[in-house]
Amino acid sequence: MLQFLKKVGAGKKRFKDLTQEEAYTAEKSIIDGRATDLQTGAFWSAERIKYASINELKGFIDAHREYMDFIDLPVKPLDLAVNYDGKDRSVHILPASIFIATSCGVYLSGHGAEKVPSKYGITYHQVLEKMGAKTPAKKETVVKALTETGFGFAHQSLFAQKLFNLMEKRREFGLRTYHNTMERMLNPFRTDRVITGVSHLPYIQKYTELARYVGMEKITVFKSLEGGVEPFPNHETKVFFNGRETVVYPEGIDKNAVLRRITAEENGRLCLDLLQGKDRQLEEFALLTAGILMVAYGLYDSLPEAVEMGREALHSGKAYEKFKKYAEITEREVL
Repeated sequence: MLQFLKKVGAGKKRFKDLTQEEAYTAEKSIIDGRATDLQTGAFWSAERIKYASINELKGFIDAHREYMDFIDLPVKPLDLAVNYDGKDRSVHILPASIFIATSCGVYLSGHGAEKVPSKYGITYHQVLEKMGAKTPAKKETVVKALTETGFGFAHQSLFAQKLFNLMEKRREFGLRTYHNTMERMLNPFRTDRVITGVSHLPYIQKYTELARYVGMEKITVFKSLEGGVEPFPNHETKVFFNGRETVVYPEGIDKNAVLRRITAEENGRLCLDLLQGKDRQLEEFALLTAGILMVAYGLYDSLPEAVEMGREALHSGKAYEKFKKYAEITEREVL
């Protein structure tokens, strides 16, 4: 490990990026416990200061995919490569949008963890739990849920235990590490399509290259609200569907209702009320997000058409029925 530390930690003017092979070997040392905690912290700090290169990220991904327990499906879902550290200053509308999209015929896969630095924010799977669903503890439940409802969520510990084993050290470190970038791009469902959001524009190209590296061919990426897959509610959003730029405008969206701190419990009630037709305040935000998911999946080419199909599914009750079925399947696992 020392040889790699000497390269990446030589200072701002003298540091060198690792090769993909070196990055793979360095990460394996951390995974296997051969690197000491002090060496690991120093390595993470050095990578944070200089920023991990594309080749380094590929090497880190290789190290973890070698240990992964992939989840194979009879369909190719759209992978929701959402930031694992959640949100801390806006509403998650994704839990409602997921079931609007799946009720129109989309298949979606999600993965994540909780209490992830540096944001330690609320995640959308935590919101789903407050809505009455459970986070599956078995791969079979994930497959059943996705096959029957169009959506399946896998906790990181279910498919990447070696990576999840680093979570306590990451929490102790307290800052972002390169894991925040590469864990989104592990492609645990071995699908060919992905949607991801970034907080900084240079990461659009970075995520695009990493997505291709793990077998994704249909790639949707955009600068988004808190790095998730929801558009901005207060200004236009440029979404790149397989390189095709589409400008999305937040028409009819109350930005003040979206841009606020909110508890997971309140967020869960908000999404549930929306699906049940009890509260339409954030309907346009949910429909626009669902429309983006539908276009990214490949169900529609036109975003306005996707939004209107989503509106029909929401108002008919189909979206809520999809969620109820999902909640029943995940609840049944723990009974």
